[in-house]
Amino acid sequence: MNPSALALMVWASALSAPALAQDRPPSLPTRDVDVTYRTGTIEQRWRFRASDQKLRLDPPTQGVYMILDYRAHHMTMVNDSEQAALETPSPPAAPFAPGATRRGQDQVAGLECTEWETGDTTGNPTLACFTADGVMLRARRGDTLLVEAARVLFAPLDGRLFMVPPGYHHQGPTP
Repeated sequence: MNPSALALMVWASALSAPALAQDRPPSLPTRDVDVTYRTGTIEQRWRFRASDQKLRLDPPTQGVYMILDYRAHHMTMVNDSEQAALETPSPPAAPFAPGATRRGQDQVAGLECTEWETGDTTGNPTLACFTADGVMLRARRGDTLLVEAARVLFAPLDGRLFMVPPGYHHQGPTP
């Protein structure tokens, strides 16, 4: 898998947890959203269905995607060409790092967002810009842009997008 694709998957899953206090960003979207992120020339798709708290991450590799079920703490890697799904338990997402500091307002992909400074899992300072309804639009570590939303669409998402297609071979524990 492309290193940038993996980085976005890890970043999105690490940030996708409900805020525990008002001094932290709402980092789990409150409505259905379809976001295309860009890192350099690489684009990745991130779809979140608010009603059942499921996230689908589509890296640039065609026919491979990940489904995260935040309620069931379950992750599935799907490979369409092999008609296979690897099921794994997923630990609950950690809340946004304690001590997040509001740094101001900005606009990304035509949407207003609030910039929050915190540290990543290795303690490096990180700045993430979230909409009021919990969609991350941009993430930076120092001067390095990690991801930025190129397109954001708020619309109902079909639940079938977050399911393994019928007939696929399942490996690992099932949800």
